[in-house]
Amino acid sequence: MPFDGITIKALAYELNNLCAGRIDKIYQPERDELALSIRTAGGHVKLVISANARWSRIHISDTRKPNPTSPPSFCMMLRKVLEGGKIRSVEQIDFERIIHITIEAIDDFGDWKKKILICEFMGKHSNIILVNPENNLIIDAIKKYGNDVSSFREVLPGKPYIAPPGQGKVDPTTVSYSDFCSAIWQQTGSLADAVFKAVSGISPFSARQICLHCGLSDLPVEECGEYELTTIFEHIRRLIRACAVGSAQPGVVLKANRPLEFAPYIIEGMSEFQSYPCMNEACDFFYSQLLNQARLESIRSNLSRQVRIILDKAYKKKMAQEGDFNSAQDKEKYREWGELITTYAYQLHKGQTEALLTNYYTNEEVLIPLEARYTPIENAQRYYKTYNKSKRAINHLQELIRINQAEIDYLESVMVLINKAENQNDLDDVIYELEKGGYLKTHTRRTGKQSVKTEPRHFISSDGFDILVGRNNHQNDRLTLKQSERRDLWLHAKNIPGTHVIVRLPADMKSIDALSDRTLEEAASLAAYFSKASESDKVPVDYTFRNNVRKPSGSKPGMVIYDNYWTIMVNPQSAIINRFLNND
Repeated sequence: MPFDGITIKALAYELNNLCAGRIDKIYQPERDELALSIRTAGGHVKLVISANARWSRIHISDTRKPNPTSPPSFCMMLRKVLEGGKIRSVEQIDFERIIHITIEAIDDFGDWKKKILICEFMGKHSNIILVNPENNLIIDAIKKYGNDVSSFREVLPGKPYIAPPGQGKVDPTTVSYSDFCSAIWQQTGSLADAVFKAVSGISPFSARQICLHCGLSDLPVEECGEYELTTIFEHIRRLIRACAVGSAQPGVVLKANRPLEFAPYIIEGMSEFQSYPCMNEACDFFYSQLLNQARLESIRSNLSRQVRIILDKAYKKKMAQEGDFNSAQDKEKYREWGELITTYAYQLHKGQTEALLTNYYTNEEVLIPLEARYTPIENAQRYYKTYNKSKRAINHLQELIRINQAEIDYLESVMVLINKAENQNDLDDVIYELEKGGYLKTHTRRTGKQSVKTEPRHFISSDGFDILVGRNNHQNDRLTLKQSERRDLWLHAKNIPGTHVIVRLPADMKSIDALSDRTLEEAASLAAYFSKASESDKVPVDYTFRNNVRKPSGSKPGMVIYDNYWTIMVNPQSAIINRFLNND
């Protein structure tokens, strides 16, 4: 994510369109982020300024975020000082990752006074600082720290503002060609590394791209002569001029429909480059998608952890039940002992503590313990009673094991759905399903909230058949039992938690033989990919006509039984899946 001096140069040019705009409202939706609602001649816009350590940035955005019920103190101070003020200039400082926004607002005495909102985009050292330009004193900052954190400067109200320390790099907007060459030749390694280490405001990514554009990638700096350095120098100057006059070519690189990089120039070496009319739109798309994905992963991780805790309890219960079941089965010998004692009762008498009898089932001698206080028949009855008790326990445990195994199968299918969720709605559906099933407590704000009822994933086979893939267990039930025709083809990974897949078949197709092997393999590959075995090389997938699928009474969402089926082996990591996912 090259939010470097080049990107900021392009943004600063576009943000100057906000000059003369009036600040209507200031919000602080995150601990380290501001949102300024600005009224311009073209309408209202929202300027986002973030000092987040990972995603520090500034750009105009359409994304809405909920605001805290009680505004932080920094937000309250900015509202008091800047609301109603006019933006006079947006300026990048020395081609660094620093922007000064000069704002003229009415002070407590009714006079128009200038204030500077200094935005520093420097990773974990990013900050947003309000400074009084008349005396260069800090009014407040979104991140405050003293000399115990930094020996170079203090960022505290009332302290003089000191700019971040320089890195000893040359400014590409003012440096002469000879000084540029001298700075480059002092470096070692590749030419791209040298450009990054020697020139201010250029990130490692931009340095590599500059070398690619000039056809000088992977060139060691020791082999660079006047031609190579002239080419690089002129290209950097042209790039900066383009950003400074609004003729940049911003865009975002996508991979599987997810943003990977963005820049104010055409990115070389990456095929999925999506152009945008302005840098602000490119930044807004990139960061909104990136933050949505990060938020999705956070919710996914939290939800997975909660389901995993419930699953672990079910696994432990299964182990205990199977142990009790095995123990109960060991008591089968008590029935034989009771029969042997009854058969040989005439040879025994009260007061014996053991009896050595011949087992007529195996013709082996068995030593049977006896209670001396009981008669032989009473000892036999005691063993019969123990056996009958264990028999009832076995029947009961078999039912408990069946119920617990159904619980495990269901929760494992939920884990698959969580891992394969593509957006917030998919996870909301899973959360609703778990709340309805009593696995999660219903949150107050979600009380009465219905499932989003998203549409199934839709793919088209190479032969033009519609393939539908469920996103959650409730949707699996609807897709299989309500939305599909009895003649449609139904697929599911064999004995593996996963989603339901439906291939819509035409009314005149009466035999499975009429379906091409290619479409069958594609549908089966999707069933395998959206299952617990998605990382395997070979996965068995069952397929049958929809009319062979039934839902047992009282079964959990997504749980069905089926018969008259066939099985196909597929690879969920094949090129088939890549084609489907890239075209989804």
